Amino acid sequence: MKKSNRECSWIFKIIFSFLMLMYFTSCNTTYIRAFIRRDANVKDYLYFPERIIHKSDNVYEFKKETNPLVEDKLEKLLNVDDFQTFINKTKTQSFMVIKDNNIIFEAYGYGYNQDSIVTSFSVAKSFDSAMIGKLIEQGKIKSEYQPITDFIPELVERDKRFCSIRICDLLGMCSGISYDEKFKNDDTKTYYDPDLRSLAIYKTEIGSEPGKEFLYNNYNPLFLGIIIERVAGMSVSSYLEKNIWQPMGTENDGSWSLDSNKDAFEKMESGINGRTMDFARFGCLYRDLGIINGKRVISEEWIRKSTSNIHEGKNEFYTDSFGKEISSAKNGGYYGYFWYGLKRKDFDRDDFFAAGNKGQIIYVSPKTNLVIVRFGEKYGIDFWKWISVFYDFASEC
Repeated sequence: MKKSNRECSWIFKIIFSFLMLMYFTSCNTTYIRAFIRRDANVKDYLYFPERIIHKSDNVYEFKKETNPLVEDKLEKLLNVDDFQTFINKTKTQSFMVIKDNNIIFEAYGYGYNQDSIVTSFSVAKSFDSAMIGKLIEQGKIKSEYQPITDFIPELVERDKRFCSIRICDLLGMCSGISYDEKFKNDDTKTYYDPDLRSLAIYKTEIGSEPGKEFLYNNYNPLFLGIIIERVAGMSVSSYLEKNIWQPMGTENDGSWSLDSNKDAFEKMESGINGRTMDFARFGCLYRDLGIINGKRVISEEWIRKSTSNIHEGKNEFYTDSFGKEISSAKNGGYYGYFWYGLKRKDFDRDDFFAAGNKGQIIYVSPKTNLVIVRFGEKYGIDFWKWISVFYDFASEC
């Protein structure tokens, strides 16, 4: 019996070593990666190749003016006795509240601090949106209504219906491209595939008419990444660095995880890594309508449009379960161009937020000049509970 156990142990070690070898060589596959790594993890930036996004030479400085009432208000809204205990219990890595130009509250979970690297997950999509807006401003894309086949003509050869998909359909999660999280494992493919360009161009299918229905779909940002690098003539990371990351006054280098060393394409749906304070700067940039450090980075027109309810009045738009969650969110929710929104009936701009897996959130309330940032290893509490608390906090601030 002991001998048999030893033999099984050696067999397991051989199989595991073989899988690891395949993972770290060009022979790897999507499912081997998924088997080894399993669920997405906040430390995945250590395992994927990366491209550095260099920091700014002109840092946008925050002032620190801690307001003790903030913690009391958060504890009341969350119905907890001690916020730090709550932070640790919910596996929150970092939590920051910025009012005007002042950090009025910050807290970090056990083992984390302001210098810890956090990963965006789908918060990256809001950066994708910013880059598209910038390319339109620069005249390199005519408008968000331009067909994606103008930039990716290979798609026409597979299915002429791709000609009907516009950039705005990708941004609004209504491209009509088939996406199945469970049976087709599209979440796994778009996260772990070592050649995301080919996955998008050659292995996607159209399932419904573009522009009609909301369907959260990680193929959409992959197509946008291909468009960005082709139009800009450089990698997505380089374009972000020169046009968004550095101009918005980042204090630290960031990075963007890549699908593989061989194909070196940015994980457009999820892969930006940086410090909490630099993600907060992105929120401030959008709160202040594209101006930071006294300079315009993104056009006001694009920021207003991309964070607005572009499908207002289309009651049939949110048909799937997640779409219904969005539309039924506190005070009326919606999805813009890779940004979520919550209506503010008494102000000319709504609250809006970027959000990712595990409860990564950049929440912006223009009405109260507020930015709230939360990153975590896990959601900790229900995602929409976080959003409801942030909305109520901003309402009372």
